[in-house]
Amino acid sequence: MKSKWLLTFALLAALSAVEAKAQTHFGVRGGVYMDQDEGFVGAHLLAPIQRNWVFTPNFEYVFVEPGSLFTINADLHYDFPSRSNAIFYLGGGLGISHFSFEDFDNTDAGLNVLTGVSFSRRPVIPFIQAKVLIGDNTQLILGGGLTF
Repeated sequence: MKSKWLLTFALLAALSAVEAKAQTHFGVRGGVYMDQDEGFVGAHLLAPIQRNWVFTPNFEYVFVEPGSLFTINADLHYDFPSRSNAIFYLGGGLGISHFSFEDFDNTDAGLNVLTGVSFSRRPVIPFIQAKVLIGDNTQLILGGGLTF
């Protein structure tokens, strides 16, 4: 029960911190958790904080069977200056993963390290990303998505 309150609080804190920014954008994501060999879907907010610094809280639900696995992440990344439509970024943040199976529940906090590239500054921004969630159950995550 305590872990559910922690997860709820972390998500609400991340989302409310971003709500104040005028240029906050919503996005969807998907990909594969390589260590689980399972796909995921998720959503994110993208909020510029300062020149080239972006706060990107996100939620990912992984399709594991049996049981369930999801992560809540508070990521921050730096967009490297670019004169083209391809913008490379590097970042990190806090990741909280929750796995449940029958009578077993496990919540793990860890560190995210990520890199990626977005391909446009237009209203719809596609991106690809590689992320490592470092914790008790370290995960390599490959994904991509769209930011609106």
